[in-house]
Amino acid sequence: MKHDVVVVGSGVAGYPAAIMLARRGLKVAVVEEHYLGGECTNYGCVPSKAFYHIAEAARTVRKVGGSAELPWESIVEWSNSMVEAARQGIEYLFESYGVKVYNGKGVIKEGKRVKVENGENVEIETEKVLLALGTDPSPLPGLEFDGKLVVSNREIFQMRERPGSLAIVGGGVIGVEVANALANLGVEVTVVEKSNQILPFLDSDVAQAIRGHLKRRGVNVLEGVEIAGVERGESGVRLKLSDGKEIAVDKVLVAVGRVPKTSGVNLENVGVELDSAGFVKVSPRLETSVPGIYAAGDVVGGPLLAHKAMVESMIASKNIVGKEAHNIDYRLVPLTIFTGLEVAYVGYTEKELSRLGIKYVRYKVPLNFLSAVKIKDGSYSFIKMLVSEDSSRVYGVHIVAPNASEVISAFIPVVIGKMMFEDVSQLPYPHLTVGEALREIALLMLGEPVHILVRK
Repeated sequence: MKHDVVVVGSGVAGYPAAIMLARRGLKVAVVEEHYLGGECTNYGCVPSKAFYHIAEAARTVRKVGGSAELPWESIVEWSNSMVEAARQGIEYLFESYGVKVYNGKGVIKEGKRVKVENGENVEIETEKVLLALGTDPSPLPGLEFDGKLVVSNREIFQMRERPGSLAIVGGGVIGVEVANALANLGVEVTVVEKSNQILPFLDSDVAQAIRGHLKRRGVNVLEGVEIAGVERGESGVRLKLSDGKEIAVDKVLVAVGRVPKTSGVNLENVGVELDSAGFVKVSPRLETSVPGIYAAGDVVGGPLLAHKAMVESMIASKNIVGKEAHNIDYRLVPLTIFTGLEVAYVGYTEKELSRLGIKYVRYKVPLNFLSAVKIKDGSYSFIKMLVSEDSSRVYGVHIVAPNASEVISAFIPVVIGKMMFEDVSQLPYPHLTVGEALREIALLMLGEPVHILVRK
């Protein structure tokens, strides 16, 4: 069996490249161990946002004194239908462009051969390989996954019954997103974070806003606390905490990070270099230490984000065929957190700028004056812009507000210098929207605020 290119993994780092290469006339094969679409489609982006959508609808109804009967099994079934629709879309594209899919684990052999194990058990000869292996949930000693009482993101949206209570170990992105969604769906949620704040990689004002928001949703947020002991029963788990307290819950979600899926693929034997954490090392062209073998997405490290992986996949496809491709600027990859009161930022945090010794000026505007924010119950909302002392360069933009994930894209032209604050201040952004925040902060920076009172 021979193909021009073999893509190992069909997630967002794999399937875009497979489609683009097939469109160029190459004979492309995709090796997928589990389901088409990888982590994002099956366990991450799609089901989490499906739950998020329903959870926010339930919160909105309760806000005006209403109630909603939401059968848990129906939510799970509807979420699964969204996953299946996304999966079928990828399958349709593969079939339309003649991409051959092999089911099984892709193991790299000498001479750029890929053996498909635990499935079709075939060996594919190829000229080029793209590794889109992804990551797995990181285990936590003492709280090993069992798929029932102690679960990862791969099981949390598949539970057939609504848990009465849930402890989330890890206050990162997955932890706070699940906490928000499930609390809105009637689950008693406790978040346990060992750092002194949830979302420890973000500035403290952002973390504090999300902490306040989660507490208003009824989430018990414990910071600076670790798991000191675990007792598993027949129907629940008792956690002993480092502060001496104990909590008893129906289930525990462990969300303490991700590990690259680079073991058992034979990379070390063919010369593909890994870093100390097991991620694949790549050049700016996304080529590994072995010529002709490329890698993209979460498996190469960096921000573990689907939109970053998708752009890398497209860049890799161009490099594979020798077409000039731009290198991705990772500072322009927005981070988004879907927690009702959403977080979105691009560029640097204040923590990073201080660590790098870069002087900056901070402009910060509370956004509760925007009716769009008030209507969407966006308490704690604000926008923060970090700029150089002469305002000629934007180092970072941070939005904490409803719909921040949609709004952040409007700021990217400002960050890359394609729009000046004078331009932004004159644009008629739609009313009522959270996007109006961009004009408001531009006006403030120009010394001409309309809705922000500045005392002289």
